[in-house]
Amino acid sequence: MRKRTWGSKMLTACLALAVLLVQAAPPTHAANEPQQKAETGKAAQETVTFTDIGNSYASGAINRLAGLHLISGQGNDRFQPQKAMSRQDVAVLLTKVVGLQPRQMEQAGFADVPKENPYAPFVYGLADLGVLTGRGDQTFGGSDPLTRQELAVILSRLMKVSGVPKAPAQSTVTYSDEAEIDAYAKAAVEEVTNQRWMQGAAGQFNPNGTVTRAEAAVIAERVLDARYQQAEQAEFTVNKPRLSVLAGTSERLEVTYAKGDKLPFTPIFAFDRPELGTVLADGTFVAGPTPGKGNLTVTVGYQTVTVPVEIKDAGKPPVAETEAPGTTAPSDSPQADESKAVAEGEQAATVPETAADGEQQPAEEEEAAEPAEQDELVNIAPGSFTSVATFGPPDSYFQQVEKQYPGPVGGLVTPSEEWTGYNRQFGRKVTVALNEAKPLERITLTFKQQKTSGITLPEYMEVEVSRDGKAWSYAGRAVHDVPATENQLVVRTLAVTLPDVQTRYVRVSFPVKVFAFARQLEVWAKNESDWQGGAVLLPPPSPAKVTEDQKVVRRVENMLLAYSGAYGERGTWTKEDFLPMVGYRTPDGYMRDQMFDTILFLPYQNMPVTKDGWRSYMNDLFGTGKQLDALNQAMREYNRLRGTLYTTPTQENVVLALPYPNAAQTNFGQIADNKPSLSFSPAGIGEEQAYLNRKAALEWYFQELLKRWNKEGYSYLKLEGIYWFHELIEDSAPKERTLIRDMASMVHNEALRFYWIPYYGAPGVAEWKSLSFDYAFLQPNFYSDKPVQLDRIEGVLDVVSKYGMGVEIEGDERMYRDPKFYQTYYNQLVAAHKLGMDKNNIHAYYYGSKTLIEAANSKDPVMRAIYDDTYKWMRGRFDREEYFEATDLP
Repeated sequence: MRKRTWGSKMLTACLALAVLLVQAAPPTHAANEPQQKAETGKAAQETVTFTDIGNSYASGAINRLAGLHLISGQGNDRFQPQKAMSRQDVAVLLTKVVGLQPRQMEQAGFADVPKENPYAPFVYGLADLGVLTGRGDQTFGGSDPLTRQELAVILSRLMKVSGVPKAPAQSTVTYSDEAEIDAYAKAAVEEVTNQRWMQGAAGQFNPNGTVTRAEAAVIAERVLDARYQQAEQAEFTVNKPRLSVLAGTSERLEVTYAKGDKLPFTPIFAFDRPELGTVLADGTFVAGPTPGKGNLTVTVGYQTVTVPVEIKDAGKPPVAETEAPGTTAPSDSPQADESKAVAEGEQAATVPETAADGEQQPAEEEEAAEPAEQDELVNIAPGSFTSVATFGPPDSYFQQVEKQYPGPVGGLVTPSEEWTGYNRQFGRKVTVALNEAKPLERITLTFKQQKTSGITLPEYMEVEVSRDGKAWSYAGRAVHDVPATENQLVVRTLAVTLPDVQTRYVRVSFPVKVFAFARQLEVWAKNESDWQGGAVLLPPPSPAKVTEDQKVVRRVENMLLAYSGAYGERGTWTKEDFLPMVGYRTPDGYMRDQMFDTILFLPYQNMPVTKDGWRSYMNDLFGTGKQLDALNQAMREYNRLRGTLYTTPTQENVVLALPYPNAAQTNFGQIADNKPSLSFSPAGIGEEQAYLNRKAALEWYFQELLKRWNKEGYSYLKLEGIYWFHELIEDSAPKERTLIRDMASMVHNEALRFYWIPYYGAPGVAEWKSLSFDYAFLQPNFYSDKPVQLDRIEGVLDVVSKYGMGVEIEGDERMYRDPKFYQTYYNQLVAAHKLGMDKNNIHAYYYGSKTLIEAANSKDPVMRAIYDDTYKWMRGRFDREEYFEATDLP
């Protein structure tokens, strides 16, 4: 078993340059906490049933907290909601919902709470923060009930130490029993009332009443929701946009909160090249002797910032910090001869059991003073129970494929150079149940990329921790800058540093596109904690992330086309524009249901076919407060209105368009500085070169698009697929079909789906599947100023049935102002309904621009009915059977 990583040795040598760490007492695992296997592959929110909560006002909060394993019953499926909540049980509950990581104390501070007491880590954790205080006789009174005014004081202190922003003061808070509130609690009662954490009943606060278990659950849920919001909106800054250090030296990053003096959560640091250096839990980066580049990731709550790191040779000056952050992958990526190709992206190459795939081994340093045994880092993962679960439901076919690459006996935690292969199924959660709780310092996992074999590095690795394998806390993520286009074999070890969190269960998650290969999951721990950075506060796992894992296979049902990037306000989508599109809003403003589950963003036809034109559209797409950002905000508001924001939030599918490289363009622009401007026209350069140029331009755009998407990290959006912008197969374009299939392969390699919407009678409709599209919708072109008859809908039905296509519904602003177009819009709904096309089909919807929003917001009953009837049609509840005649007027 390896005793220390190189980074830990380097720390000893560079200790004078790092922060001094002071030893603390060795935490121990709570005696009566169950030594059970981690529960993996399950949703974070489980269904828990109690027989005695009935229609209690607290039933929702009780079930939710119990499902998250933040609160438990009293045995025999009973919760006992009216029973008084003891002081020690409140300590456990608040510790869990606020995300405070419990630690054992060296000495007991309360005579009635010995350090071996299972409540001790929770009680003393809050006591250290100044949230809990004892009594004059040096006791805590853990089994005694808690009064409501005492809880108000505890919550007020908790709000301060966890950085929860205070709600704006309301008009003077008055309770009819205000005189009964003790002086020490008056300010706290007012504060928690403003915060809506405690509200009282019938105009009374009842300060001396005991806190029931039902009340505690309701209040704890409100605190939990506040913590979710903090984690989601954790705006912070790092003092250096990039880090340049000399080999063998160290430098510390400072993290500050944008909304106040106190960070709401402990910053977690990660690094993707531990062979080059180590990042400590306080943000100190300790560089090794070898020059190179890497990426340091800072996580606060659910938000991350990446800081590029360059380690310079000690004989050369470091790069000035004012330079822009670099994103180029290191050029010294290890290579190996692993040549067996992937068959259609489903089978990876046979992986030889080589020692290290060409990794450079760090040079041994001059031996420093031997550290004390308790300072030694030990990998405690080998021999631990390990389980692996997929993101979402497992697929038996892909599981059979990956059985060809089982990895070493003993699983991923085995110290072995053998790779374990994972095939598709969106991602993996690997849970390690350690033999005992230890102060953990670092979690590492090694991946490789070998593009020729369909193996790519996961975009990130995330780490969660748990004391009991049930209630989890989110630590952070590590990322890298190796592009998916890198053809050389690359090996990366992603390492997340923890602030000596004492825990027994670790969960590592990473996405899988086609194939991911991993080895050597290591959990580095100490015998004693030397963390002196104060209380460690971590958020619960993001509910949006859990929902994404559960719903990754959800089929697109109703996709709205959203044109943007031109025409001013018409092409600028705001949160208010999207809200009635993502959710069906009743006339009285109630958000009843989801409406369009997918938004297809695409440019107007006037977008210039140039690199600058494409980049300008992309910049607009990712602009602040509009387009994608506005959609993300709208989905957050939709979930808030639906009451699902912090329970089971809905994510909106997003499909992004590939611009069309028109073959008439002879001056697209330079993809690389040392290359000429690309021409897409075969005239003068030939068909083959024109095709290659078109392909290069699309690949450049796609990689830039993914980079921007991944950087934004939208919580309530899921990238579902990519759209081919041209509405027909252009036979005159250079190698059009080959280009489309190339793009399909590129899209599928990112585990995305490929979409197309040709018009009725367009060339290529019959061959859409052979072109590797995943979905194709047919435009009926019935909504037209031309005299198109109703039999067109029958023709559309024949085509979509014959070729297995979806249908596009069409309308624009003319249906509000011209009776002919009003009738035409409705007649297509009636005809499609009569033919059964509103059921068992997926649909796309074209409304010119933001046309349907006008109907959703209209007070005119005729216009408003267009929105309502469209929703009914989408849900299969449209009941009109008669067509509008030419003489019918709305």
